Amino acid sequence: MAGSPGDKIDWLWKQVESAREKKNNEAVRECLERLLADPSILNTSDEDLAVLNLSQLDIDEGRSREAALRLSGFKWHGVPGPAGLLLISDSYLKLEWFEQAREALEDYLKLIPEDLDARRKLGLVHLMLNNDDEAQRILLATARREKHRIPATLTYLAILEAKNGRIEESLHLLLQAKELAPFDEKIEHTLLRIESLRVSLKRKALHHEDLPIEDLVAGMVSGMLELHGYSRAKARQALDVWNSFCSATTPQGRKPAIWAAALEYAVTKNGPHFTQKQLAFEYGVSASQLGEHYHAITEAVDLDSLVNTDLLGEIEKEGSGLRSLVRREEMAEVIAAITGRLDEFDGPGEVCSWVFGRIEPLNETERREIEDFLNYLWKRK
Repeated sequence: MAGSPGDKIDWLWKQVESAREKKNNEAVRECLERLLADPSILNTSDEDLAVLNLSQLDIDEGRSREAALRLSGFKWHGVPGPAGLLLISDSYLKLEWFEQAREALEDYLKLIPEDLDARRKLGLVHLMLNNDDEAQRILLATARREKHRIPATLTYLAILEAKNGRIEESLHLLLQAKELAPFDEKIEHTLLRIESLRVSLKRKALHHEDLPIEDLVAGMVSGMLELHGYSRAKARQALDVWNSFCSATTPQGRKPAIWAAALEYAVTKNGPHFTQKQLAFEYGVSASQLGEHYHAITEAVDLDSLVNTDLLGEIEKEGSGLRSLVRREEMAEVIAAITGRLDEFDGPGEVCSWVFGRIEPLNETERREIEDFLNYLWKRK
């Protein structure tokens, strides 16, 4: 190529931009390597930008080690401009070099103080460095200037709230963010993690008798029996066994899934069935726990006599257990019905809405338990 060295460098940078617009990373890399191989850019800002662009490309292609090696001894040649500072701060963030990212972002904001995107990133960096007060100050100020309309800022604030134990406030912010960006997978992932944390914390504060195990187990096992290919008649048999067990004793423990796994084994073991080990895996519990709960059921219930028993009529005579029985039947029917229709829904949220539209949870604890189980069904579909 004829012309001065400067013309060649300009031409190569244009080739970099052209290849980037075409999303041709191979051509981008080739042009950047040609730039770095040209002795005329040695110890210049062009060398800095080529190194930073190549490092960014390495990170985007999953070559973080190469990028880290390239940037570990990086030094500016001259005074860096805003573009270079922003570029290197992004690379540092992706490498999780938060202290270096903080310095680069602060230098950049001295030059371009009105850049809210950079301020948001600086808030995130302080959050990752455990400078929570500074992170909150920056993120709140940024959110106000954005009129609380940027999902990323709300998400970072939500993470900060959760980190400091304010789970309800965190969920409120995440739901705001999700309304603004309903298809953002990162927000959805964060929302699920915070929701899971809230459920976990609530469970730790609950006593055994607070968990509505009696209501939940029948629905769980009905749904799983449907997934495992059994008929509605088998689900009805499981419901009869469970109602009989609950009338004889009060189920103990915190995990409805253990009782559901034991109940499925109890009503299927005399025909085609999963082993205890296989069922334990299906329900996410241990085989030893399943075995212990299965033996508890067999000690309290005569399994062989329940196939043709009109258990509803017997309990109705007792009076006090009728409402609980009917509720468990309704829940079992609703969850069993949804199991075969999961493909009709776009996500677990829609599944929960469908179920709750047909049976109203008695309290927040029951709602969370049902949501947990429906999310489990969704992941296994």
